[in-house]
Amino acid sequence: MSTWEFLGYGLLSVFLAALVSYPFSMNYAHRAASFVSRKLSHEAIIGTFVGLVLVIGYWEGQYLGLLVIVTIGLIGGLLYRTIGFNTGVQFMGYYAAILTVPAIIKLLTG
Repeated sequence: MSTWEFLGYGLLSVFLAALVSYPFSMNYAHRAASFVSRKLSHEAIIGTFVGLVLVIGYWEGQYLGLLVIVTIGLIGGLLYRTIGFNTGVQFMGYYAAILTVPAIIKLLTG
């Protein structure tokens, strides 16, 4: 498949997915959200998210990935608890680290 064919089929699939999912999301989103907020506990939602993060971390980096996730989580929590370092600012720093850390290393090593 050429690049243009791949792009065309990809855009076609996005359009079809939007065409199918938009009516469902507009008609049932409020009902689904109220079901989740009434019937599921806050802890269950957080537990599901933590499980997803751990599975993805293990998939990407095995035990080293899990160690990095736990370390970053503990350091971030410590920063928030001790000096009130906003978690939104921490997230932006972690998100930008993929670009800034290699650039800083390149500057320091010449």
